[in-house]
Amino acid sequence: MDEQQTPTAGSPIYQESQAKNAKWLWFLIVLVIIGALVFAFVRGIGPFSQFQKTSQEEVSPTPFVLESPSPEATAGAELDKSEPKIRVLNGSGTAGVASSVKDFLEGKGYQVTSIGNAANYDFTQTVIRFKEGFKKFEEVLFSDLSDQYSVKVDSENLEATDSADIEVIAGAK
Repeated sequence: MDEQQTPTAGSPIYQESQAKNAKWLWFLIVLVIIGALVFAFVRGIGPFSQFQKTSQEEVSPTPFVLESPSPEATAGAELDKSEPKIRVLNGSGTAGVASSVKDFLEGKGYQVTSIGNAANYDFTQTVIRFKEGFKKFEEVLFSDLSDQYSVKVDSENLEATDSADIEVIAGAK
């Protein structure tokens, strides 16, 4: 006669199945860890932030670098720096950059009315945009920002309906 094994009280009936489940659980844990590392690398967070792409320029029209003072700006000493409403945007992706530029500009006598994030974080240099009537601040602001930042002036003007008179997008440099 064939002897069949009958389960006795207290012995695990599904011992083999539990070992299989433990292997699947470890596989799932390893898969979740690998997924988290890939996510961190793609997003450029944590220890992978140093590998973030910084070679792209912003998509806006090609700004020009101001090299010589304009005749309007020679009267910079008579300009009231608190007149224009300035918006500072973080275009570098580094936390706190817009706030530090705001503090820097306010220390120079400018009125910063808002800060925020730029549409993207691909800005390598700090970019300045003006409303048409506030171009007279171009040389003075360029000079003040050049003390600490790599600055370029965008040839595209802000819209006349924009709430800010001047926009400063802080770049990585």
